Amino acid sequence: MSHKVSLIFETTEERDQLIGKLRPLPDVSINAHVGGARILQAVMHKDQPDLVLMSVLRPDDAAFEMIEAATLRHPTVMLLLVSWETDMATLKRAMRAGVRDVLPGPLSTASVKVGVEYIEESKSITSQFVDNEGTLYAFMSAKGGCGCTFLVTNLAYLLAQASKRVLIVDLNLYFGDAVSYLTSRKPDASVVDMARQSRRLDAALLAVSVLKVRDNLHVLCAPELPYQLEEVTPETVAALLGLARTEYDFVLLDMARVMDPAAVKALDLAERIHVVAGQSLPALRDAQRIIGVFEGLSYPRDKIQLVLNRYSKSSQILLSEVERATGHKVARVVPASDEAVLASINQGIPLAKLAARDPVARALQEWAHELSPVAVHAGKLSWLSTITGRT
Repeated sequence: MSHKVSLIFETTEERDQLIGKLRPLPDVSINAHVGGARILQAVMHKDQPDLVLMSVLRPDDAAFEMIEAATLRHPTVMLLLVSWETDMATLKRAMRAGVRDVLPGPLSTASVKVGVEYIEESKSITSQFVDNEGTLYAFMSAKGGCGCTFLVTNLAYLLAQASKRVLIVDLNLYFGDAVSYLTSRKPDASVVDMARQSRRLDAALLAVSVLKVRDNLHVLCAPELPYQLEEVTPETVAALLGLARTEYDFVLLDMARVMDPAAVKALDLAERIHVVAGQSLPALRDAQRIIGVFEGLSYPRDKIQLVLNRYSKSSQILLSEVERATGHKVARVVPASDEAVLASINQGIPLAKLAARDPVARALQEWAHELSPVAVHAGKLSWLSTITGRT
């Protein structure tokens, strides 16, 4: 398959220096231009390329505005920026403008090869997973502090242990921090960044936007600050989740306690909605209200799964009273084990890796096994490694 690549340089000298070194690549046709970001839109229109590699060694706001205008007009063209500035701030600004990735300058033969690899990988991944449709589950806390995010992240970890490809989408857009339950690393992109590029969503963009906790466990994070949330619309959510289901076996949504149109669209698409509650009257009252809202949306009763977290047989509120208060049968019980769970959260290490024999870890292993019935192997960290390192 032939690939059309356009190169854009800032100066004639820069262009001539590379063209003299560039050797023909199999099934790749290359056009070279001089003019920087100001000619990007014209090049995309004229060349109709699969890929643009553009050298803007020190991009400023004006350059990013021209880039964004061009990518909005030509959303199917992949754009890689080549720059001296490859810091996190530049990368985030570039992604918001529609750039797929930022490569270190100057534009070289290596840059061109990387660009061609991007195209080939994108087309390969898309064709590989086009017939796949993963399972989509949503999780919502009945009340703050019920442990919903802990359950989502730890269940995802165990499904990944069972050799499934798993994506967590953090849709708590204001204050979501699901990734911190699994790793101390910081994300480069967020749900908002993906939503801003909804017209150019593909497997390659998703792959560079997620944080990879391990090879088959990824997180699409909430934004660091709740800005530009208006980009997250029902349409962009539907497009994003549709793409995610073609790439992963399981897509788990960590929802906020918000029922805006985008959240409702995500809940509409979910095969099951897990409402996570605790054994307290305020949590049960809120669970009843949330379930009532879902019933008002005409969701089937079996789509709504009530999960009772931190369950204790010695509680004054019995299981039967929970079901009577909520008007819904409890689908799953997760026992209380505050010390181990708190250690897992504070260290950012999945509980099954930190304390595989803990009752909560066992309950989650059973849950994961029911969802994906193969052997789930829970790792065990040494005492020293729990102090000296996080994954």
